[in-house]
Amino acid sequence: MKNITITSIILLFLININYTFSQTKNNTIESPLEYIHHRNEAINLVKDEKWQESIEVLKNLTSEYQNDADLFYLLGLSYYQVEKYQSAISALKETLDLGGTILRGIPTGSAPSNDIMIKIAKAYAEDGDKENALLWLQKGFASRYDEKPFLKGDPAFKNFNTDDEFLALFGNDNQTKITREETWVKDISYLEKRINELHYSPNHSISKTELSKEFQNLKTKIATLNDEQIVVELMKIVGSLGNGHNLIIPTSPKKGALKKLPVQFYQFNDGLFIVDAEIGFEKWIGHEVESIENTSTEEAIQKTNTINARDNDMQTLWLGPYYLGLPDVLKGLGIVENANQVTITLKDRNGKSQKVTMNPVSWNFSGFPKMPKLKDSEQPLFLSKTEDPYWYKLFPENNSIYIQFNVVTQKKTQSLEDFNIELRRQTSKNNVQHLILDLRHNHGGNGSILPPMLKTIINFEVMNPDGKVFVLMGRETYSAAQNLLTEITKYTNAILVGEPSGSKPNHIGEAGWFKLPYSGLMGLISTQFHQTSKAEDNRKWIAPHIPVNVSSTDYFNGIDKALNIIIDIIKSDKN
Repeated sequence: MKNITITSIILLFLININYTFSQTKNNTIESPLEYIHHRNEAINLVKDEKWQESIEVLKNLTSEYQNDADLFYLLGLSYYQVEKYQSAISALKETLDLGGTILRGIPTGSAPSNDIMIKIAKAYAEDGDKENALLWLQKGFASRYDEKPFLKGDPAFKNFNTDDEFLALFGNDNQTKITREETWVKDISYLEKRINELHYSPNHSISKTELSKEFQNLKTKIATLNDEQIVVELMKIVGSLGNGHNLIIPTSPKKGALKKLPVQFYQFNDGLFIVDAEIGFEKWIGHEVESIENTSTEEAIQKTNTINARDNDMQTLWLGPYYLGLPDVLKGLGIVENANQVTITLKDRNGKSQKVTMNPVSWNFSGFPKMPKLKDSEQPLFLSKTEDPYWYKLFPENNSIYIQFNVVTQKKTQSLEDFNIELRRQTSKNNVQHLILDLRHNHGGNGSILPPMLKTIINFEVMNPDGKVFVLMGRETYSAAQNLLTEITKYTNAILVGEPSGSKPNHIGEAGWFKLPYSGLMGLISTQFHQTSKAEDNRKWIAPHIPVNVSSTDYFNGIDKALNIIIDIIKSDKN
């Protein structure tokens, strides 16, 4: 019996060794120097879109060493571009078997595993294999692929555009005779399915039973609601998901698109004010909003939390005023009775109050609002170039550089990496001792391109031990900008100035699209968890080291109190 036991253990050990070696495959290269040379060559060939040349190099590399998913990924993309679809499928599947890739900046490619699954689906479709194309589409969607609505018109699936099985994946069918109520039932059902398909954790704020119950209750009320009211009810349901990357685009549907008031509100520390207006309403800019109908602005702002799926209360200050500008939302929250006519009590700078009635206007949603530029006034530095994704200004008198980073994106005229190379040259050339990074207008973007900016901040602190790094932050420092802020606080001793950030150090983020098949209503659902800080970090936001609130008086007078405080600190150190 003892011999049998020993024999069994030895067999299990040998099986485990064989399994381990089967997973690692060939792990030996003959010439490391030659190998890395060809590896770099292959990457450059792919970036230059020299597909046939890259295939020859990558075939040799993957034959010599089979544990590098990056190489199989590049090989799969290259085969796809020269229309060798079966070879592309084989290489891309190998990429997934090895756990995927995180390569950035590759033409025609996208690194997340769900994107690779969709690429495989496209290859099958181009090769005429509908069954496997649909299978891999389903795999991609089940893995939270975030660009689903835009695949319907993709040329790779041109032969499936009227196919019932293909249309069913998007909630569509070829049914022609269908009532208004039936279309909304189908749309509501599809949204429930899409939330469960996309959201990283759909039930962390509301149970699956309660969420399903909300959808079912709405279906029973369709006949009693107009299209706009249904959109608002859907906004409430999405709001119940409880984190900031869940939202509905209110102007997107073919029916039920929401209108807005002809003014923009902003919540300062001394009240809610009108900061921008459509033509003909400019005279109300600068007025404080005391109430909307019979509801005080303080109560109205809090009511918007019903539809504002926020990360923290700074998003109430940021987005609450936006929602107060949508009359149908005001009606849905019980703030007004008539969405076609809203009466607001305004107070001017002299303390005189008056009631003003406004009618909604049509508009196009182009993103959440930012603090607008001043009207008919010279712009303070922090408002002067908010439309520019990234720019800088030297302050020679204070040996400082001011960098405003407004969107995490690439400019056509200068990549973010090239911009940061320029920053490093300028700080060295001009003997810059203090760096000021302004993230107050930054709502995020493509977080994968952030490393050059983070390297610049870290490098500056290392090279200037007697200097200081300051970061201006606030309610609109969100998403990828929040990730950058978190990384900066992890790796540097930056001094944070302003308001608490608009998101959490660890948060559910990203944004997967949905489009309802009949109404066309579009929106975003959060798909990934970002653990940028340590696992035990449960902070609601990153708090500033020097808190500076924004007052209406400072704003309308073009005063940047937060930046002025930083300049005072730099001057005091200099003295």
